[in-house]
Amino acid sequence: MPGIQVKAITTRRELRAFVIFPWQVYRDDPNWVPALVSEQLAALDPRRGSFYCHAQVALFLAQREGKPAGTIAAFINHGLPAGEGKRGGFGFFEVLPDYAVAELLLDAACEWLRQRGATWMSGPYNFTQNERPGVLIEGADCPPVMLAAHTPLYYSEFLERYGMEKDHDLFAWRAFRSQIGDELSHIPPELVRVAEVARQVADVTIRPLDMQRWDEEIHAAVFLFNDTLKHLPDFIPMREEEFFQLANQMRPFLDPDLALFAKADGQRVGFCVALPDINQVLIHLNGRLLPFGWLRLRCLIREVDVATFKLMGVREAYRRRGIDALLYLEAVKAIYAKGYAWLDGSVTSEFNPMVNIIASRLGAERYKHFRVYKLELC
Repeated sequence: MPGIQVKAITTRRELRAFVIFPWQVYRDDPNWVPALVSEQLAALDPRRGSFYCHAQVALFLAQREGKPAGTIAAFINHGLPAGEGKRGGFGFFEVLPDYAVAELLLDAACEWLRQRGATWMSGPYNFTQNERPGVLIEGADCPPVMLAAHTPLYYSEFLERYGMEKDHDLFAWRAFRSQIGDELSHIPPELVRVAEVARQVADVTIRPLDMQRWDEEIHAAVFLFNDTLKHLPDFIPMREEEFFQLANQMRPFLDPDLALFAKADGQRVGFCVALPDINQVLIHLNGRLLPFGWLRLRCLIREVDVATFKLMGVREAYRRRGIDALLYLEAVKAIYAKGYAWLDGSVTSEFNPMVNIIASRLGAERYKHFRVYKLELC
């Protein structure tokens, strides 16, 4: 198309242009939370990014009249389990309100995937479905919590105009202290009863993560993560190195009292992780820690007033015993005791209706709606 050029990223200078391009899209958006530039550069560097160890990746930058106008990544994850077929993914999709540019970016991603035998493409998400999955359908009026997406509402229009169809929807929920009530008085009594049955009858114990045994604990967490969520149709297992990389990034902000393991019959059977929302810090740093970021970081961390549920699961053989209710209740108690102003639950899949039902029963508000798309590559 005249005036528009899409090229594959091949140099460090082009990679930096790819990483800093979102500042153009969101320059007037007060709810956008910039990622740290240094972390993005590392994640997208084939020599340093762990995803490259088991995947093929191509990054594309679009220019209109010589100026950056959009970005996209196309990738094939060879770490997917057998039976997934040649699934291709796309992510890091950012574009100015210019459909012609979006179309050419998507063309480039589709063609690259077809040449490598992919039969369909889904996204957007930033390599894994745990990192900024989907585009916003509703809820652009407030900042996202950590690892959640924030996009202009025209992205969904562009993807559908291109011919992409809904794959699945994701949701974010929030509940304020007033909704939980003093001493958790607004927690549904039946949820409390179910949790107590799990504690007393099923002899389930709950303990916080032990920071002194970090590697052992994270090894157990990645096993539980993959084992407890494998029944979800949209679930993609995480490789251990990717999980460790994500966990190590979160470690400075992790409160072990909000990361819980459930134990029964002498083994860990479930887990629940909530984290202080570091996006409340990152939104003030403009993508950079230096020159004064670390000093400011310490001050800002103390002001975080949101805890976000990120991971929760119970092994199949131990479901329907109230263990999920017990984990949830103990996490809410810890969050309440720590003084957080409100609690986020994100993201939850439409394929996991029980979690959405529990959130709704607790009086939580569904305040963001995301969509992941798919396209058959003929």
